[in-house]
Amino acid sequence: MLGVLITLLFSVGAACFGRLLIRKLTSDLDPALAIGLAGLTGLGALGTLTLFVGLVPGGLSVAGASVIGLICMASAVLVLRGAKRPEIHFPKGAAALFVLGIAVALLFALVSVLAPADTVEWDSLAYHLAVPKIWLAAGQIQPITFIHHSNFPFAVDNLYIWGLLWGGEAGARAFTLAFEVFGILAVFGLARHVYGGLAGWWAALTWSTVPAVLWLSGTGYIDVQNGLYAGFGIVLAALYVREREVSLLWLSGVMLGLATGSKYTGLQTILAVGIVLLGALYLNRNDSERKLSLKPMLLAGGLALLIASPWYVKNVAWTGNPVYPFFYKQFGGKHWSEWQGQIYSAEQQSFGVGREPGGEKVEPQRIGHAILGLAYQPGRYINPGQTAGLGFPIGAIGFVVIGAMLLWLISGRTTPFESSSLATVLVSFAMWFVLSEQSRYIVALAVPLSVLAGGGVLRLRAGPFLAGAAVLQALISFYVVKDQRFDAQLQVETGQVTTDQYMSALTKFYEPAQYLNQNVKGGRVALYDEVFGFLLDVPYLWANPGHSNELGYEAMQTGDDLVAALQREGVTYVYVNLLPAGSDPNNPQFKRWLQTLGLQGSAQPYTLEEKAKLMPDLNWRAKVLLGEAIASHRLVLEKVFERPPRLIFRMGA
Repeated sequence: MLGVLITLLFSVGAACFGRLLIRKLTSDLDPALAIGLAGLTGLGALGTLTLFVGLVPGGLSVAGASVIGLICMASAVLVLRGAKRPEIHFPKGAAALFVLGIAVALLFALVSVLAPADTVEWDSLAYHLAVPKIWLAAGQIQPITFIHHSNFPFAVDNLYIWGLLWGGEAGARAFTLAFEVFGILAVFGLARHVYGGLAGWWAALTWSTVPAVLWLSGTGYIDVQNGLYAGFGIVLAALYVREREVSLLWLSGVMLGLATGSKYTGLQTILAVGIVLLGALYLNRNDSERKLSLKPMLLAGGLALLIASPWYVKNVAWTGNPVYPFFYKQFGGKHWSEWQGQIYSAEQQSFGVGREPGGEKVEPQRIGHAILGLAYQPGRYINPGQTAGLGFPIGAIGFVVIGAMLLWLISGRTTPFESSSLATVLVSFAMWFVLSEQSRYIVALAVPLSVLAGGGVLRLRAGPFLAGAAVLQALISFYVVKDQRFDAQLQVETGQVTTDQYMSALTKFYEPAQYLNQNVKGGRVALYDEVFGFLLDVPYLWANPGHSNELGYEAMQTGDDLVAALQREGVTYVYVNLLPAGSDPNNPQFKRWLQTLGLQGSAQPYTLEEKAKLMPDLNWRAKVLLGEAIASHRLVLEKVFERPPRLIFRMGA
């Protein structure tokens, strides 16, 4: 808990730093909006600054943390000294339930922060927390060739380095909670700024109880953070169209820059906002009073790209591809190939309903189904099992924001603010539909749509319907997240179950990881069909060919070739998950592979004909060669974990 408190205090200092950076731009805005934007700006700026600190050998240390901490402390002294005591007015009577609802949402997030991440937080264990842990152990930011995600923009993830340093896993995940607090303030303030009255409370309640937001706010994912940056990039640009204040464009540029510096999807948001602003410029070309201007639009776009540029310059220097590993055909990239790119693209295109299962071609007539399906088919928009609709419903966007969008579109009562916001949302949805229909990728759209929901309650004839829907969504979201996450997390925090019991039940790699942490001394672990490296305290690499081509599977012909490649990488132990998620134990090809391992009786190696058929597929080539290495005792079985079967081998002679 101490680490969480340190992170939250650090975040207050970051908000003060952000206040110094954007004070002039926010002087005329709602106070809650100004504080929220300052917090988001400060945290993003410090995450970006961490890149430069971390590139210095030894920079990721107590000394480096002290530099970042001193910035926060000095900023806090400058901002808080002489600052006026803020006036806080809570709603009275039944309206006080807004505060209760938002408080419950933050309580859910806090409980999640304090609980250890399990397999539901797939990407947290795979890279959001794992990459900062590797860099922290190395003392600096350096290439991690087997985790291509380490080349993603890390303005948010870099903050986890410091959280891990002073507070372990909970200290890192607490940054997400801090972002959510600033996000709620900003959503509240913007809706109040535009619509007045209770619109801010309705908007804040809607945002904080979007199912995906409620779940993600206590995790190591960065979609809430990136969504807040991109979402405010959208609404501040829309506010510029309404109010014609250039300072709003600069703020939009800052938010879009941090969105692009924390996730590649920020580039799409810059494009969507740019398209809508140019459209607004054209439609208002004859407006003689306070015209929209192209120059500040271009400068704001340039500011966004400048803020994000360090991550893309680093990628060019390290991999040759500014958006590694995407667009391999256009840019190339180290330790990657067109084959890896095709696998990655196929996985990204497996979400949603815009394509036939396994198909690559987008079917435009399905776009309506795809967007509306976010409300009634949440299992198709988040893994695992997205093609069969088996994904977690807590990844849903919810029905309130979709309903608010539709009601404003048919209302005929839109002002330039609503029109610009909706236009950007629709352009963004079109990009999402074509590229990847993963619900986490459009959390950003919940920001403008939550604001519109708050305004819709007060301005639209269907306002009472929206209000009822917001309350219903809050209750449903609380129930679903409580059932699927909160109850189990609370048990481990209250001591009803131990951390070992909790993790062993929910994360099958937990026990093998503990074994490897105790037994791998001075070596390295090769992980097959396992990516939860955050649980390891020893060096490791992802060994499957789909992650990188540095092992050189393309040139391997025998199990001895595989062993030689692993030894070249310093591998002393090999972990094999025999039944990874999504595999079929009854598949004849899989059963035949098990026969070649020789783990039960004598091995039955592949015939030359069988091997010739399998080797062209690199995934199967890796299995064939792994089987040969095991059968020949170049890899010696040391430990077996059952249900599902997982094996640990050590290097033989």
